[in-house]
Amino acid sequence: MPSCGQRQSPAHGVFPRWTVASVIGHFAPAFLVRYAKDMSRDQRRALQAILQCRTPAMGGHRYVCSCGHEHHAFHSCNHRLCPRCGASDTQEWVGKQLGRLLPVPYYMVTFTVPTQLREVIRGNRDAMELLMRCSSQALAELLADPARCGFERNGFFGVYQSWTQEMMWHPHVHYVVPAVGLDIKWHLKRSRQRRFLLHAQPLATRLRTLLCRHLLAFGLINKELFWSLVKMPWNASVDPAGSGHNAVKYLGQYIHRSVISDGRILGVEHGHVRIRVKNRDAGSFESRLIEGVEFVRRFLQHALPARFHRIRYRGFMHSRGKATLEWLQLLLDAFTNQGQLLAPPPQRPFICPRCGATMQRTRLFARAPPAQLHALFLNSLRVAS
Repeated sequence: MPSCGQRQSPAHGVFPRWTVASVIGHFAPAFLVRYAKDMSRDQRRALQAILQCRTPAMGGHRYVCSCGHEHHAFHSCNHRLCPRCGASDTQEWVGKQLGRLLPVPYYMVTFTVPTQLREVIRGNRDAMELLMRCSSQALAELLADPARCGFERNGFFGVYQSWTQEMMWHPHVHYVVPAVGLDIKWHLKRSRQRRFLLHAQPLATRLRTLLCRHLLAFGLINKELFWSLVKMPWNASVDPAGSGHNAVKYLGQYIHRSVISDGRILGVEHGHVRIRVKNRDAGSFESRLIEGVEFVRRFLQHALPARFHRIRYRGFMHSRGKATLEWLQLLLDAFTNQGQLLAPPPQRPFICPRCGATMQRTRLFARAPPAQLHALFLNSLRVAS
């Protein structure tokens, strides 16, 4: 078996270090033997997209150089779980949100659900939607409470996340909240205390009430589980986030990027994958060894259902609240922040590795039709095995 971080080939010597996609492709055949019958449609689509990303199945372009060198650039799959895709979309989203930040303190509000609800939410789009809807409603209600903040017109955005450092199933929602709003008369309203927004426990309690009631009404839980959930304490946290810049960049990692990055793959050892994890209590990095098939299973369990949106905007952060946001910017003299909007990076030309000249695109390869995509997917599994 290859040593940690490298793959050996008798014909070509040493390959580049392992990536998430190469690890999934390596263990995918064994994974399907063990878990094929238990996979959901979303997981199958994610696996097929990852294995076919930037391959001839996706189509692409051929570039040639005057020196005779040719290069084929194949298209990306653009699947939400693919570890190769999403970098440019992440940069665009982060730049847009940084340009909308207000010159006020920001807070990161996090809602988690009890262990008993995790299996209810897993792969269930209705349950995920209810989690997003009820958590945003709970936060908006407490922000608007005159006894707390009094932000009758508030705004924030949230991101759904379902994984831990070790890729375990742990659904929760992060919200980035500015400590400012408008009262019922459209007057500027700030938080009453410096470095404090809300107590976390009332947020958790309100989410418990809303979510349990809706899950029972939709038939997603029975009455026995309902009464068990409403009697146990739930968790939420409200943490200062400074100017909001770091919070936006932190959440940007989960918007269009995958469960684990290539930089955290340390190698493959005797059928196991070694990854790097961060010990948040000690502030240090450690390594974990995960069985290869288990690595693929943990990765694919985070495939999102179709038509589920991970990002949610509320209040003046929503597109329909643009007028309110502009009024707040006027009151705070914050229009200069719009200058932080980042332009998309320009497309770089292909440079010939042989002579250094710019290569010219000469041919377009169409994407394979759906019937052929499935056949190519099965063929790629046979080759990998």
